[in-house]
Amino acid sequence: MSTKEWSVSYWHYMPGASSPMQMMKGAMKCMKCGDVKEGETVLISTDTNKLRIAETLGGAAYAVGAIPIIMMIPPVGVHGAQLPEPIVAAFREADVFLQPSTWSQTHTRARVEAIKAGKRGCTMCEVTEDALCVGAIEADYEACDRLGRLLGAALAESSEVRITTPLGTDIRGEVKGRPVQYETGLFKTPGSFAAFPDSEINISPIEGTAEGIVVSDVSIMSVGVTIYDHVTLIVKGGRVVDVQGGMAAAKLSQILKGMNDEKAYNYAEFGIGLNPKARLAATNLEDLGRLGNCHAGIGSNFAIGGKVLAPNHIDAMYRDATVFFDGKAVLANGVCKI
Repeated sequence: MSTKEWSVSYWHYMPGASSPMQMMKGAMKCMKCGDVKEGETVLISTDTNKLRIAETLGGAAYAVGAIPIIMMIPPVGVHGAQLPEPIVAAFREADVFLQPSTWSQTHTRARVEAIKAGKRGCTMCEVTEDALCVGAIEADYEACDRLGRLLGAALAESSEVRITTPLGTDIRGEVKGRPVQYETGLFKTPGSFAAFPDSEINISPIEGTAEGIVVSDVSIMSVGVTIYDHVTLIVKGGRVVDVQGGMAAAKLSQILKGMNDEKAYNYAEFGIGLNPKARLAATNLEDLGRLGNCHAGIGSNFAIGGKVLAPNHIDAMYRDATVFFDGKAVLANGVCKI
């Protein structure tokens, strides 16, 4: 196996620990991307797996004169699970929120209510310590944001998204009237939200309209790397109706079935990566945001402009994507066509 092809040589992401000194540069960059100011309260919502990262982010917040508040719970066990009410309340009250967590807190009422209250923040789901040191964290987020805004302006005027790949992905859905989510890495203004060190834009298709095939050949949240064990999702009527493949497909099928909720199969999201520095199959956040990668969200879409509140939100990533808005190619394997 070539390390040039895959930077982590085992099934799931387990890079060695980084020292707080190494992580601090990335943590300070997070403060810059959020324009964290002296005197602001910074809520850091974490779990027992990510405490060292949370403490490093807290140190960076303290270094710029902000007041860090760390709230820690045991890992919740599924991406998109709702958070306890005291944490929801804290999200509403803090000036800035950061979410370094094992399981994604993006698609939660806590995050949605914070944004509605005019707060700003970022998700850092499945973040690893090395992700604050190398890879996507080294990107120029202002440049990522410019690309995202260019694509997003075209997407906001479009009625249909279609994404294809050489391996067989061909998925489409109607998006007219749905808001574009700019998770580019910057969260400087009230009500803004980012993915960090990810950088992406995304949109939720209108329920029932997504149709086609997604071949995940990068990774799937909660499952692991799929580079050598591709997973094929068959989507009809806005739902994942079949999951095909080997061990990884069986694991995803088991996870979805275990939700015991039909909403868990909702095709929730078209995600488009913007970050040219992101490594391939090194961390979940980098796979989501890597320029040339796209992803399919499964489950909840209520937090990104949709109507479905499911017990999960799981992203399946794929590479070498060509993105079409209303039949016109706008992004081909990382090259903007606008």
